[in-house]
Amino acid sequence: MTTIVSDQDTRSGSPRIEGTRITVLDIKRRVVDNDDDPHVVAGEYDLSVSDVFYALSYYYDHREEFQAHERDAERRRRDGEQRTRERLGLANDRGESAEEAD
Repeated sequence: MTTIVSDQDTRSGSPRIEGTRITVLDIKRRVVDNDDDPHVVAGEYDLSVSDVFYALSYYYDHREEFQAHERDAERRRRDGEQRTRERLGLANDRGESAEEAD
């Protein structure tokens, strides 16, 4: 039987399929977000098809938590990009410096 586990030493604690480094979000992103065939994903990750569907079931059972995590990760990514632009003295996404933007 497939088990979903989580520990901080592997994949930063993201829930994953026991005995692998493949996370529930890895499966969700391939099958749900990218519309990849679950059978193909199973073959590429050397999993059973039931492992893939179990991971998807786990995702949907904990969907709100995963969505909150993905929103937080996106916010951190945007914040990091903004800090980088500020450190480089960029005024906007087009790469203009603050002096050129005036």
